[in-house]
Amino acid sequence: MNVFEHFRNLVSIPSPSWKEDGVSSYIISRMSEHGYFFRDDEAGNLLFWNSTAESKLMIVCHMDTVERAVDAHMLENEEYFFTDGHTALGADDKAAIAAVLTIAEKKPDALFLFTRAEELGLQGSAKLEKRFFEPFSIKEAYILDAAGDVGTAIISAPGKNRIEITMLGRTAHAGFSPEKGINAIKAAAKAVASSPSGRIDEETTCNVGSFMAPGSTNIVPDKATVIYEVRSLSDDKRRNVSDLIIRNAEEAAAEAGAECNVQLYDLYSPYIIEETDKALIRAMEAAETIGRDGKTKPTSGGSDANNLRRLGIDAITLCIGYENAHSVNERIAKSEMEALVSYLAVLLSV
Repeated sequence: MNVFEHFRNLVSIPSPSWKEDGVSSYIISRMSEHGYFFRDDEAGNLLFWNSTAESKLMIVCHMDTVERAVDAHMLENEEYFFTDGHTALGADDKAAIAAVLTIAEKKPDALFLFTRAEELGLQGSAKLEKRFFEPFSIKEAYILDAAGDVGTAIISAPGKNRIEITMLGRTAHAGFSPEKGINAIKAAAKAVASSPSGRIDEETTCNVGSFMAPGSTNIVPDKATVIYEVRSLSDDKRRNVSDLIIRNAEEAAAEAGAECNVQLYDLYSPYIIEETDKALIRAMEAAETIGRDGKTKPTSGGSDANNLRRLGIDAITLCIGYENAHSVNERIAKSEMEALVSYLAVLLSV
């Protein structure tokens, strides 16, 4: 089966985060046909191999898509796969899976890892443990999961915090006795207004992504929840911006007489890859072998590389050719999918 056939099959299988069982079953079926063994962990991440050699190169994809790609309305012409403009395509990351299943038919001596819930802040790979990869000694891993031309590698990515702040005020009737209430929305709004947002500097961003306070206009609201994300290439800056947001929320709550509950999640750490990195050099040489100019670029998003590097694996994210990921304009060129298969063949020496 070629890469296009696999891709058509995969796109037809809904796989939102933590509901990837259909895609997981498809992968297990196809990989088992080619003689691969596999194991999974408690999160449902899948690891395949066909021998027990100590040193391995590993290829990584994620099985989930954003919700907008569920029941994708896929179309195609001679050049592209795309949608009818009502859904996302799910080429992030099903184009990568299709390429891996195609190259697996050649039975390279490599490991293949398929993770869950990558789109929800790398939740699946965050649950990976070193013991999951025993008895293999994995030195290098390539994560197939970035927009851009095949042959391009990601050399830096930020770490990310998630901050959930809940303001608890006191309810009262808004018409008869508003003075008896403590308005949680007002307190939360003041906290948001006094906190940073957008691009903080060349390494750091912050976003207020959610503000939730359902209720009736005739009741003083007693609860409001605000959710932030903070990204940075610097752990210190990420920590400082997060601390400022929390401090502003606590001060706004104290001024209003409200209670402030805070949950801070350190989702993943940043990384910067040097030009002398062996995995990067291998990726650039493979790109040149297939006639591509090996290029590098930074990204402002995370990938499973962040969590694998935490486990001591030299992990690099590679671009796989999709465009406009997560949107109704998502598409991927068929020529890029073919190039990805060729690229993997060189990386895996098959």
